[in-house]
Amino acid sequence: MGRADDEELRRAVEEGATADATGGADAAPDGSPAPDGTLRTRLEQRLGERFELLEQPIARVTDVTNKTLALFPARVWRRFLSANGFLLSAGMSYQALFAVFAAVYIVFAVAGIWLIGSPETLDALIALINTYVPGLIGDDKIIREADLRQIARSSASVLTITGVAAIAVLVWTAIGWITYSRIAVRAIFGMPRDRRAYLLLKARDLLVSLALGLTLFAAAVLSVASTAALDWILSLFPDEFRDWSTTFVRVAGLALVYAIDTAALMVLFRFVAGARLTLTRMALGAGLGGAALLVLQVLGSQLLGGATRNPLLSTFVVFIALLLWFRLTSVVTLVAASWISIAAEDRGEALYEPTAEERAAREHDALVIAAEVRLREARTELEAAPWWRRPGARWRLDAAEEELQSLLDARRPDPRRESMMGE
Repeated sequence: MGRADDEELRRAVEEGATADATGGADAAPDGSPAPDGTLRTRLEQRLGERFELLEQPIARVTDVTNKTLALFPARVWRRFLSANGFLLSAGMSYQALFAVFAAVYIVFAVAGIWLIGSPETLDALIALINTYVPGLIGDDKIIREADLRQIARSSASVLTITGVAAIAVLVWTAIGWITYSRIAVRAIFGMPRDRRAYLLLKARDLLVSLALGLTLFAAAVLSVASTAALDWILSLFPDEFRDWSTTFVRVAGLALVYAIDTAALMVLFRFVAGARLTLTRMALGAGLGGAALLVLQVLGSQLLGGATRNPLLSTFVVFIALLLWFRLTSVVTLVAASWISIAAEDRGEALYEPTAEERAAREHDALVIAAEVRLREARTELEAAPWWRRPGARWRLDAAEEELQSLLDARRPDPRRESMMGE
């Protein structure tokens, strides 16, 4: 339809409005409906043609939208959003901000004597920490290397009562991030609140924290040993082969970081969150999450540098950079959890085994729903019943009300409905 059709349609609308204002000039003298060909009929035909032209594009857009939403990555992202992933990641990043300082202090205080005796391992550990948290340690960073070396030299002070108390407080702070990460991952997985003993959960979180710390420490030692071994091997070859040593060491270091990232995600999903997952089932999701974390770690300095150039934030730029960094890593972690969750749903697998209490609550909910249906049917029967059937219908309604009320009175707290933030 061209401009001429648009003009004709506009005139038809104006003429129709004028006819309506004059009392319907197109109506028959006896008040009967106007015959075909009137302005109103032509207007309806024009509008119908316009809507017919729009039906096909609308149907095409709807089809494309439905196909896009049905794609696996789109479903993963929707699961992340529906579970309040950004809110959960914000909580994880807040906990991580405090946990990282406590963890660094604990590592250098406990292993300080050995680190001071091995400067290469100390430098490798600092470089590895800066890989995971870009810009954390340095002469012009929030944690200075001189301060860490001083902590390492005075590590004997942790054996005093004051030192033990300080370490205990810092350990509690460090495992706070593990605790909140467990809550966030279980929320993404659609799992209820973990009802295991509080001390047991804290002990598991402590074990995971120690395992991650030992892993970083072992990675630093492995980095030093592998570098020394590579230098010895390259010394056996001509000098032109030495140019490849830097590239090889860099690639080997990135491979080590990727392996640690992937292993940490697997531990978080399987051991910390308590999901029923095998290594093969979560390998793809954890592997993709580890790759995304590796990209963030490689580009970390550029990402944080560009995001914190606002001069108004110069005083707090370091803390803002750390919060932003932990926010990005937390989002990647929860998106990887969403990937695993959707993949498990597609396979028809459950990520957790309901407890006896949860199964009893589900059965009770089913009984309540059935009682509500019987009550609704009894009310409908009473409203439609003739007078001679009303006594029986009234009796059935009273019985349905009593049954529903007894079930509601016997309802126990449903563990699935308790706040997941109460741990």
